[in-house]
Amino acid sequence: MTSVRIACGPIELRLPTPGDAAALFDIAREPAVSRYLEWPVHRTVDDSHTYIADAARLWARRVAFLPCIYRVADGQLLGAVGISHLDRGNRRGEVGTWLGKAYQGRGYNLPAKAAIFRVGFDLLGLHRLELAVGVDNARSLRSIRTLPAVAHEGRAALRLWRDGTGVDAEVFAITTRDWDPCAYPAVELGGGLP
Repeated sequence: MTSVRIACGPIELRLPTPGDAAALFDIAREPAVSRYLEWPVHRTVDDSHTYIADAARLWARRVAFLPCIYRVADGQLLGAVGISHLDRGNRRGEVGTWLGKAYQGRGYNLPAKAAIFRVGFDLLGLHRLELAVGVDNARSLRSIRTLPAVAHEGRAALRLWRDGTGVDAEVFAITTRDWDPCAYPAVELGGGLP
């Protein structure tokens, strides 16, 4: 297995391992974290182990790449970013990000997006990355609107589902046509994807 280093400023991305379960549980058990996500709050560390195992299985099948975000300075797990619903035929995927409550609003989103965009375009060979955000998630909508070259494409009815309820979403996308790595913080891609 080849090791990869995906780093951008204060953060790096890597697939979580079972040794990360306790740190993941510490942030994923917060209801404020999972409120806008498709998965429920982690009630036990076993839920975090399941999340980690699912991320590994999805990557092994090459249908999603879901690394966690770690702070370079101390290795602290901050949240996760990833590309799901990989559609190789149409060279597209869907980007999602979440951060632990204590790490929100601290400047980690932009480097995480820069890193995952580089993975999508440069390592996975995708040409379109989509971001769908529930219309009720004002903080994420504000954050996405600040990302360079990410275009708002409109509202999609019942685009997201949470706890059996459909939620309308604002849909955004960035394509290789508009992607300018110089508009984002520099990303270090070392090695190849595992």
